[in-house]
Amino acid sequence: MVEQQGARQKPSGEASEPRTLLERLQQSEEVLERLCSQDASGVGDEAHLALKQEVAALRQMRGELGKLLERSALIADTSQRLLNLPPEEMESGIRAALALLGQHVHAQRCYVGLLSEDGARITDAYEWCAPGTASARVESLRGRSTAAFAWTLRQFQEGRTVTITDPAMLPPEAATERGSFAARSVCAYVNAPLSLGGRLAGWMGFDMVATPRSWTPEELHLLSLTGSALVTVLERKRREAVLLQEKEAEQRARSLGIIAAGLAHEINNPLAYTTGNLEYLKQQLPCPHMPADGADDCHQVLDEALEGARRIRRIVADLGAFSRGDTSDEEAVDLKAVVESTLRMAANQLRHRAEVVREYDVELPRVRGTTTKLGQVVLNLVLNSAQAIPEGHYSKNRITVSLRSAVGGVRLAISDTGRGIPPEVLPRIFDPFFTTKRGGGGMGLGLAICRDIVTSFGGDMAARSEPGQGTTVEVSLPRIEPASPQVPGEEVVPPSSGRRVLAVDDEPRVLDLLRRMLRGHELVTAANGREALERLREDARFDLILCDLLMPELTGIDVYQAVRESWPGLQDRIAFITGGAFTPETQRFVEQTRNPLLTKPFQPAHIHGLLAIAGARLQN
Repeated sequence: MVEQQGARQKPSGEASEPRTLLERLQQSEEVLERLCSQDASGVGDEAHLALKQEVAALRQMRGELGKLLERSALIADTSQRLLNLPPEEMESGIRAALALLGQHVHAQRCYVGLLSEDGARITDAYEWCAPGTASARVESLRGRSTAAFAWTLRQFQEGRTVTITDPAMLPPEAATERGSFAARSVCAYVNAPLSLGGRLAGWMGFDMVATPRSWTPEELHLLSLTGSALVTVLERKRREAVLLQEKEAEQRARSLGIIAAGLAHEINNPLAYTTGNLEYLKQQLPCPHMPADGADDCHQVLDEALEGARRIRRIVADLGAFSRGDTSDEEAVDLKAVVESTLRMAANQLRHRAEVVREYDVELPRVRGTTTKLGQVVLNLVLNSAQAIPEGHYSKNRITVSLRSAVGGVRLAISDTGRGIPPEVLPRIFDPFFTTKRGGGGMGLGLAICRDIVTSFGGDMAARSEPGQGTTVEVSLPRIEPASPQVPGEEVVPPSSGRRVLAVDDEPRVLDLLRRMLRGHELVTAANGREALERLREDARFDLILCDLLMPELTGIDVYQAVRESWPGLQDRIAFITGGAFTPETQRFVEQTRNPLLTKPFQPAHIHGLLAIAGARLQN
């Protein structure tokens, strides 16, 4: 039969000395027994019978009270032990509690399970079996779907405890359960739903495999109370595991960031002189005595090589953005540039799954945010769309990225033709720790973090979906006006001459490139920070100092500080060169000093622009 789960009764706290009460009841029972003994004088037959009945009632009351106290002590002791278990002892503690409970009610199996937040999977399970009783392999259900227990799950969702004295009595719609219990030789069982925070969190049950039996209300009450403590511990275990995974993921991300920064630095050094040399060769064409058609061919080859180098530069710039932590303040962000950078980063994940369709308005205002955080949001949404589409059906699927001007800002929409999200799951996709990814594929934090980022910038986020048709996630962000006019990236600066420049870099090819770029100027080079300080001690009259930020021994920061101490004011003429790798200390330094920063690979116009600024400073 199926019983409606009643309201849970709290143990009474009125009897402060329960054992003393039992002793007094026993004393009263003994006194009455003496009064109704055969040799007691002055007691009539009627009174004698009444006394006997009173003795029997007292004995029954004392027995029931004893059992109640025993169960109360069991619940209190089990709950206290479970809730105070250290993480490494949780599993053994749960099994010990199941053994204690199963022995107390004389069950042959006792088990508890934890459900996923959507109730679709069994995430954790434990079992105790009495000596001589075969295991029901409840623990093997971890990660399995609850579809095989659909009828039982429906009873749980309606708040009912399932009490069965004969599995053959199960209704036709519980055919799967009937077969399962028959395979486990179950003669009778009880399964109680366990709630946590107002939702169905799991279940707990007893099995009998030898002889059928029924379950008393007190045993059902004990099952419910102890099960609540067990499911709380299981949920705590799950959350601690998720938090540990999150810490490990954060550590992996930090490590990947360090690796990405190092790669960006190592690639940008050779890329700087490769791009610079190609630009130099292009400027030298046509050479004397070269046929016109030969010059055209050379120009085409150089243009193609430069285009390849620029593509590498964009990839490395995206890699560098990934490697940097986001400590910047809010700014006016070009959301289209962020989206394009993200799509390049995710291209490998997308190319085998779906065609990417771009739908952008021609004019889009800047939005409030930071490039790194908004890039994190877009990347998460794009990868979610990709993972909703199976590989191998590229021509049949699309991921559409839309950017539209809206009232007060910009609306980003990312749509896919994937499997979609069930309507009962959709309202919860932004909840922390909620995930529908199977086999540990997600921790349920991605969308929650994205929503927090978007709302922190004054925006909002919503999703709509239809199973089998796909999902659309929309992000609205408020517009913001740029703090200052945007400076063109390729400003043409007339070449200057006659400046004295100190170039400091540990990459010899970069120094060779600067020699070619700075013909007509007096260039002094140094291969490291110590050598640079020696050159300054010899003669500190430099119009411009180009200094690499990250070098062995003395870094660019060390050089800056030494120059400020020994030649006050000269530090303002330093322009830093970077390959893109930033430690947190370097990032803070660059933001605080406000000195010019050249990112490799740089172009001749960048160097000539710095020389023009140096010349203007001298004139003033």
